[in-house]
Amino acid sequence: MLTEYLAVVRPLEIYFCEQFNLKGKDDLKQFLWADYKKGIWDGDDLSNLLKTFTVEHGMRPLGIAEYRQVATAFMEQHLRYRVDPDATDEYSIFNLQAGHTDVTTGARYAVASGDSRTISRDDLHKYHLASERWQQLLRESEGTTNDNSS
Repeated sequence: MLTEYLAVVRPLEIYFCEQFNLKGKDDLKQFLWADYKKGIWDGDDLSNLLKTFTVEHGMRPLGIAEYRQVATAFMEQHLRYRVDPDATDEYSIFNLQAGHTDVTTGARYAVASGDSRTISRDDLHKYHLASERWQQLLRESEGTTNDNSS
């Protein structure tokens, strides 16, 4: 569907805008989410479009804010412990991609059933990384102990 829009509909829309000198032609050339009448779509337009499509596919209306919460929860469940432990700010990158700081994400985003009530998400992540370091150290020392004994 998107391919058809980008390959057929959008070029025709731009062509007709140029032929009839419509005001939104420059927006159509530069922005994916624009139309010749309104110009560039704002967040409410995109959120309403997302809600429409989620309802059409049997889900409850899911706007941009709700999607951001779902995407962040998914990332935390499946990716948060797979970041490079040496990259101190890599976990923050996930939050920045969602459009918020670590503080905002920790304070306002939905809490998963596995999250602690007393430890922030960021601190829990740091505890996990520290635990991995301890386990790595123990494995390394265990390997040297075994090597010396043989």
